[in-house]
Amino acid sequence: MSMSPAAFHTLLALCVVSAAASVVRARMPRRPSQPIEGQGGKDAPWVPTPAELVETMLDMARVTPQDYVIDLGSGDGRNIIAAAKRGARTLGVEYNPTMIEVSQRIAVKEGVAERATFVQADLYEVDISQATVLTLFLLPENLRKLTPKFRELRPGTRIVTNRFGIEGWRAEETRRLGGDSASCCTALLYVVPAKVTGT
Repeated sequence: MSMSPAAFHTLLALCVVSAAASVVRARMPRRPSQPIEGQGGKDAPWVPTPAELVETMLDMARVTPQDYVIDLGSGDGRNIIAAAKRGARTLGVEYNPTMIEVSQRIAVKEGVAERATFVQADLYEVDISQATVLTLFLLPENLRKLTPKFRELRPGTRIVTNRFGIEGWRAEETRRLGGDSASCCTALLYVVPAKVTGT
C-alpha cells in the first residue's frame, strides 16, 4: 500500500501521541478503590453501618482487649477496625477482594493493622469457633443459614446484629438509634447459649 508523505507523517504523529498517552497513563498512580453504597455482593449488598451504631454494637458486646471479634461480611472493615481500636484481636471475613483492599488500607491509616486481619472467604465456610464476639449486618436468610454454626459457639460468646435478628432466638438487649436511616439503626445482642423458643 502506497502512502503520501503527508499521510505518513500524520500517521506517525498519531502513533507518537498514542504512545505518549500510554506512558503517562502507566506512570499515573492507580486510584484506590472506593466502595459504593448498595453495590452488589455475593450474599448481600454493601450498606455501611453508621459509625454511632458500630460503637453501640461494640458497647453492647462489651468488647475488651481480651476478645477475638469476627465480622462476617465485613465490607469496608469499619466494625473490625473499631474493635481493633479497643485493643481486641479481630478478623474480617469478606468475599469481595476489592473490599479487602479498602479495609486493609483503612486499618493501616488508623494504626491498627497489626490487630485487624482481613481474609477473602465465604462467610458460611470460615471457622468462627474461636470468636468471643461476632458482629453481623446480614440479611435474615444469611442469619438462618448460619444459625447452626452459632449454636456450636462456646457458651458466653456474644453475637450482635444490625437491624435483623436471629430467628427463634430472643435478644438479651435491643437498642435503636435515631437518624436518617432509622430502619438500619437497630442493634440486637445475643449470648450463646441463647434462649431458643420452641425447642
